[in-house]
Amino acid sequence: MARTRKLSDVLKRGYSDQEIHHIYELARFNLENGQIAKAETILKGLVAVAPEFVPAYLGLTYIDLLNDNFDSALHNAKEAHKFDPSSPIAAIFLVTVLISIGDFTTAGSHLGEVGDVIETSPNQNSNLVRFYRAQLARFKNLA
Repeated sequence: MARTRKLSDVLKRGYSDQEIHHIYELARFNLENGQIAKAETILKGLVAVAPEFVPAYLGLTYIDLLNDNFDSALHNAKEAHKFDPSSPIAAIFLVTVLISIGDFTTAGSHLGEVGDVIETSPNQNSNLVRFYRAQLARFKNLA
């Protein structure tokens, strides 16, 4: 009996997981060095060949926020959260967009969920905790 392949495996079009991660690192390198258009092109390519690769959606969300493209940012943040609903970073990116568009009810709900995860996990990434606290303060000031 033939092994059934997941759609995401078929769509990777021959790229290994390691290659996908290396391409993502190239996008991050470009993003960190101000080459926003190059990073965006790479990230869009990653989404096309690996549609469940959450970091690419997060990178696109970041770029969309930089460009005040809130519709696209919301789409990309929702995609990231959909593919990894247990990811605190995906939830924080979604919160960031929701606050930016004024959806404080939904943002507050997600902030509460992330806060619970952060408070119950003693070994959380300090950057994640700072990002969460910044969004919490932003939420309190704007809501």
